[in-house]
Amino acid sequence: MSYIRLNYCWRLFATAVSFAVFGLGGVIIPWIAVPAIILTSSTKLERQRKARWLTHRTFYYYIHFMRVMGVLTWRTADIERLQRPGILVLANHPCLIDVVFLLAFIPNADCIVKNGLLANPAMRGYIRLSGFISNESGPELVAEAGESMANGSALIIFPEGTRTRPGEPLHFRRGAANVALRTQTPVTPVTILCQPSTLSKMHHWYQIPPRKLRMTLLVGEDIMLDAYADQAPSRAARQLTRELEHYFTKELNAHEQPL
Repeated sequence: MSYIRLNYCWRLFATAVSFAVFGLGGVIIPWIAVPAIILTSSTKLERQRKARWLTHRTFYYYIHFMRVMGVLTWRTADIERLQRPGILVLANHPCLIDVVFLLAFIPNADCIVKNGLLANPAMRGYIRLSGFISNESGPELVAEAGESMANGSALIIFPEGTRTRPGEPLHFRRGAANVALRTQTPVTPVTILCQPSTLSKMHHWYQIPPRKLRMTLLVGEDIMLDAYADQAPSRAARQLTRELEHYFTKELNAHEQPL
Protein backbone atom coordinates (compact mmCIF):
# COMPACT_ATOMS: atom_id res chain seq x y z
CA MET A 1 0.00 0.00 0.00
CA SER A 2 1.39 3.40 -0.98
CA TYR A 3 2.11 6.11 1.59
CA ILE A 4 -0.66 8.32 0.13
CA ARG A 5 -3.24 5.55 0.46
CA LEU A 6 -2.05 4.65 3.95
CA ASN A 7 -2.20 8.29 5.03
CA TYR A 8 -5.73 8.61 3.65
CA CYS A 9 -6.89 5.48 5.50
CA TRP A 10 -5.36 6.71 8.74
CA ARG A 11 -6.98 10.15 8.45
CA LEU A 12 -10.35 8.54 7.74
CA PHE A 13 -9.97 6.39 10.86
CA ALA A 14 -8.76 9.36 12.91
CA THR A 15 -11.71 11.46 11.70
CA ALA A 16 -14.14 8.75 12.82
CA VAL A 17 -12.43 8.60 16.21
CA SER A 18 -12.53 12.40 16.50
CA PHE A 19 -16.27 12.50 15.82
CA ALA A 20 -16.85 9.72 18.33
CA VAL A 21 -14.80 11.54 20.98
CA PHE A 22 -16.71 14.78 20.35
CA GLY A 23 -20.07 13.03 20.60
CA LEU A 24 -19.24 11.15 23.78
CA GLY A 25 -17.60 14.18 25.35
CA GLY A 26 -20.58 16.35 24.51
CA VAL A 27 -22.83 14.00 26.48
CA ILE A 28 -20.55 13.04 29.36
CA ILE A 29 -18.65 16.26 30.19
CA PRO A 30 -21.68 18.56 30.73
CA TRP A 31 -23.44 15.80 32.69
CA ILE A 32 -20.46 15.47 35.05
CA ALA A 33 -19.87 19.22 35.29
CA VAL A 34 -23.41 20.36 36.07
CA PRO A 35 -23.46 19.49 39.80
CA ALA A 36 -20.04 21.06 40.46
CA ILE A 37 -20.85 24.25 38.55
CA ILE A 38 -24.25 24.67 40.22
CA LEU A 39 -22.92 24.00 43.71
CA THR A 40 -20.03 26.46 43.35
CA SER A 41 -21.98 29.28 41.68
CA SER A 42 -24.09 31.82 43.54
CA THR A 43 -25.58 33.54 40.46
CA LYS A 44 -26.69 32.64 36.97
CA LEU A 45 -23.95 34.83 35.49
CA GLU A 46 -21.26 33.06 37.52
CA ARG A 47 -22.63 29.68 36.44
CA GLN A 48 -22.55 30.68 32.79
CA ARG A 49 -18.99 32.00 33.00
CA LYS A 50 -17.76 28.76 34.53
CA ALA A 51 -19.63 26.72 31.94
CA ARG A 52 -18.17 28.80 29.10
CA TRP A 53 -14.66 28.40 30.50
CA LEU A 54 -15.26 24.64 30.62
CA THR A 55 -16.46 24.69 26.99
CA HIS A 56 -13.44 26.79 26.01
CA ARG A 57 -10.92 24.44 27.63
CA THR A 58 -12.67 21.31 26.36
CA PHE A 59 -12.66 22.56 22.77
CA TYR A 60 -9.06 23.80 23.13
CA TYR A 61 -7.87 20.32 24.08
CA TYR A 62 -10.12 18.78 21.44
CA ILE A 63 -8.55 20.67 18.52
CA HIS A 64 -5.11 19.70 19.84
CA PHE A 65 -6.29 16.08 19.98
CA MET A 66 -7.30 16.28 16.31
CA ARG A 67 -3.93 17.76 15.42
CA VAL A 68 -2.08 14.97 17.23
CA MET A 69 -4.27 12.43 15.43
CA GLY A 70 -3.19 13.93 12.10
CA VAL A 71 -6.66 15.11 11.07
CA LEU A 72 -5.82 18.79 10.78
CA THR A 73 -3.52 21.66 11.52
CA TRP A 74 -4.14 25.39 11.83
CA ARG A 75 -2.67 28.85 11.86
CA THR A 76 -3.95 32.08 13.37
CA ALA A 77 -3.25 35.78 13.00
CA ASP A 78 -3.90 38.39 15.71
CA ILE A 79 -5.85 35.84 17.75
CA GLU A 80 -5.20 37.89 20.91
CA ARG A 81 -7.89 40.31 19.74
CA LEU A 82 -10.44 37.66 20.66
CA GLN A 83 -9.34 37.71 24.31
CA ARG A 84 -11.01 41.07 24.99
CA PRO A 85 -14.29 41.19 26.94
CA GLY A 86 -17.54 42.56 25.55
CA ILE A 87 -16.74 42.21 21.84
CA LEU A 88 -18.94 41.22 18.90
CA VAL A 89 -17.25 38.54 16.80
CA LEU A 90 -18.59 38.05 13.27
CA ALA A 91 -17.18 35.20 11.19
CA ASN A 92 -17.85 33.41 7.94
CA HIS A 93 -18.95 29.79 8.29
CA PRO A 94 -17.13 27.46 5.86
CA CYS A 95 -17.33 24.19 7.81
CA LEU A 96 -18.79 22.30 10.73
CA ILE A 97 -15.89 22.81 13.14
CA ASP A 98 -15.16 26.52 12.76
CA VAL A 99 -17.31 27.26 15.83
CA VAL A 100 -15.23 24.72 17.75
CA PHE A 101 -12.10 26.70 16.87
CA LEU A 102 -13.62 30.03 17.86
CA LEU A 103 -14.77 28.67 21.23
CA ALA A 104 -11.34 27.10 21.72
CA PHE A 105 -9.67 30.53 21.41
CA ILE A 106 -12.23 32.63 23.33
CA PRO A 107 -12.34 32.04 27.10
CA ASN A 108 -15.74 33.63 27.79
CA ALA A 109 -17.74 33.20 24.60
CA ASP A 110 -21.46 33.48 24.06
CA CYS A 111 -22.95 32.42 20.74
CA ILE A 112 -26.18 32.83 18.80
CA VAL A 113 -27.04 29.28 17.80
CA LYS A 114 -29.71 27.52 15.80
CA ASN A 115 -32.51 26.31 18.01
CA GLY A 116 -32.31 22.96 16.24
CA LEU A 117 -28.91 22.28 17.86
CA LEU A 118 -30.74 21.62 21.12
CA ALA A 119 -31.77 18.32 19.55
CA ASN A 120 -28.12 17.38 19.00
CA PRO A 121 -26.91 15.29 22.00
CA ALA A 122 -23.29 16.29 21.39
CA MET A 123 -24.07 20.03 21.60
CA ARG A 124 -27.19 20.26 23.76
CA GLY A 125 -25.33 20.06 27.08
CA TYR A 126 -22.79 22.76 26.18
CA ILE A 127 -25.50 25.08 24.84
CA ARG A 128 -27.80 24.83 27.84
CA LEU A 129 -25.02 24.94 30.42
CA SER A 130 -23.35 27.96 28.77
CA GLY A 131 -26.61 29.84 28.24
CA PHE A 132 -26.05 30.42 24.53
CA ILE A 133 -28.69 32.55 22.80
CA SER A 134 -31.18 30.83 20.49
CA ASN A 135 -31.74 32.38 17.07
CA GLU A 136 -35.46 31.98 17.75
CA SER A 137 -35.41 34.42 20.67
CA GLY A 138 -37.44 36.82 18.53
CA PRO A 139 -37.61 40.51 19.50
CA GLU A 140 -35.64 39.76 22.68
CA LEU A 141 -32.58 38.60 20.74
CA VAL A 142 -30.94 42.03 20.40
CA ALA A 143 -31.56 42.83 24.05
CA GLU A 144 -30.11 39.47 25.11
CA ALA A 145 -27.09 40.03 22.88
CA GLY A 146 -26.49 43.49 24.33
CA GLU A 147 -26.81 42.21 27.90
CA SER A 148 -24.39 39.37 27.17
CA MET A 149 -21.68 41.72 25.86
CA ALA A 150 -22.31 44.20 28.68
CA ASN A 151 -21.57 41.34 31.09
CA GLY A 152 -18.18 40.80 29.46
CA SER A 153 -18.94 37.98 27.01
CA ALA A 154 -17.52 37.83 23.52
CA LEU A 155 -20.59 37.22 21.38
CA ILE A 156 -20.10 35.06 18.27
CA ILE A 157 -22.45 35.40 15.29
CA PHE A 158 -22.24 33.80 11.86
CA PRO A 159 -23.96 36.37 9.62
CA GLU A 160 -24.67 33.75 6.95
CA GLY A 161 -26.88 31.86 9.40
CA THR A 162 -25.69 28.55 7.98
CA ARG A 163 -22.57 27.02 6.47
CA THR A 164 -21.28 28.43 3.19
CA ARG A 165 -21.87 26.36 0.08
CA PRO A 166 -18.48 25.86 -1.62
CA GLY A 167 -18.10 27.94 -4.75
CA GLU A 168 -21.06 30.20 -3.99
CA PRO A 169 -20.78 33.90 -3.01
CA LEU A 170 -21.32 34.92 0.59
CA HIS A 171 -24.83 35.99 1.48
CA PHE A 172 -25.24 37.59 4.91
CA ARG A 173 -28.49 38.11 6.74
CA ARG A 174 -29.15 41.45 8.38
CA GLY A 175 -29.46 40.08 11.92
CA ALA A 176 -25.77 40.46 12.74
CA ALA A 177 -25.69 44.04 11.47
CA ASN A 178 -28.79 44.85 13.51
CA VAL A 179 -27.15 43.51 16.67
CA ALA A 180 -24.02 45.59 16.02
CA LEU A 181 -25.91 48.79 15.26
CA ARG A 182 -28.55 48.55 17.97
CA THR A 183 -26.01 47.73 20.67
CA GLN A 184 -23.47 50.16 19.18
CA THR A 185 -20.73 47.52 19.34
CA PRO A 186 -17.86 47.59 16.81
CA VAL A 187 -17.47 44.41 14.78
CA THR A 188 -14.45 42.17 15.34
CA PRO A 189 -14.23 40.22 12.04
CA VAL A 190 -12.74 36.72 11.86
CA THR A 191 -12.05 35.34 8.40
CA ILE A 192 -11.99 31.53 8.47
CA LEU A 193 -10.52 29.37 5.73
CA CYS A 194 -10.97 25.61 5.56
CA GLN A 195 -8.55 24.13 3.03
CA PRO A 196 -9.23 21.79 1.32
CA SER A 197 -12.97 22.22 1.58
CA THR A 198 -14.58 19.68 3.90
CA LEU A 199 -17.39 19.35 6.46
CA SER A 200 -19.45 21.88 4.51
CA LYS A 201 -23.15 21.50 3.75
CA MET A 202 -22.08 19.50 0.69
CA HIS A 203 -19.92 16.98 2.59
CA HIS A 204 -20.57 14.00 4.84
CA TRP A 205 -18.10 13.48 7.69
CA TYR A 206 -16.46 10.55 5.92
CA GLN A 207 -15.80 12.54 2.74
CA ILE A 208 -12.37 13.64 3.91
CA PRO A 209 -10.08 15.76 1.71
CA PRO A 210 -7.12 14.29 -0.18
CA ARG A 211 -4.69 15.91 2.25
CA LYS A 212 -4.68 17.08 5.85
CA LEU A 213 -7.15 19.84 6.62
CA ARG A 214 -5.73 23.26 7.40
CA MET A 215 -7.84 25.75 9.32
CA THR A 216 -6.93 29.44 9.19
CA LEU A 217 -8.35 32.10 11.50
CA LEU A 218 -7.49 35.71 10.63
CA VAL A 219 -8.73 38.27 13.15
CA GLY A 220 -9.11 41.68 11.57
CA GLU A 221 -9.12 45.14 13.08
CA ASP A 222 -12.42 46.29 14.57
CA ILE A 223 -14.92 47.70 12.10
CA MET A 224 -16.27 50.91 13.61
CA LEU A 225 -19.85 52.07 13.18
CA ASP A 226 -19.43 55.85 13.08
CA ALA A 227 -20.39 56.02 9.39
CA TYR A 228 -23.87 54.68 10.16
CA ALA A 229 -24.74 57.01 13.04
CA ASP A 230 -26.94 59.39 11.02
CA GLN A 231 -28.74 56.77 8.92
CA ALA A 232 -32.15 55.23 9.44
CA PRO A 233 -31.80 51.84 11.21
CA SER A 234 -33.07 49.75 8.30
CA ARG A 235 -30.85 51.52 5.76
CA ALA A 236 -27.84 51.32 8.06
CA ALA A 237 -28.38 47.56 8.55
CA ARG A 238 -28.57 46.98 4.79
CA GLN A 239 -25.44 49.02 4.11
CA LEU A 240 -23.44 47.43 6.94
CA THR A 241 -24.47 43.97 5.74
CA ARG A 242 -23.20 44.77 2.23
CA GLU A 243 -19.96 46.16 3.67
CA LEU A 244 -19.45 43.00 5.71
CA GLU A 245 -20.05 40.79 2.66
CA HIS A 246 -17.51 42.84 0.72
CA TYR A 247 -14.96 42.69 3.56
CA PHE A 248 -15.14 38.92 3.99
CA THR A 249 -15.20 38.23 0.26
CA LYS A 250 -12.10 40.38 -0.21
CA GLU A 251 -10.30 38.66 2.68
CA LEU A 252 -11.17 35.18 1.44
CA ASN A 253 -10.01 35.96 -2.08
CA ALA A 254 -6.76 37.43 -0.76
CA HIS A 255 -5.86 34.42 1.38
CA GLU A 256 -7.26 31.43 -0.45
CA GLN A 257 -4.54 29.18 -1.83
CA PRO A 258 -4.80 26.82 -4.78
CA LEU A 259 -4.99 23.13 -3.91
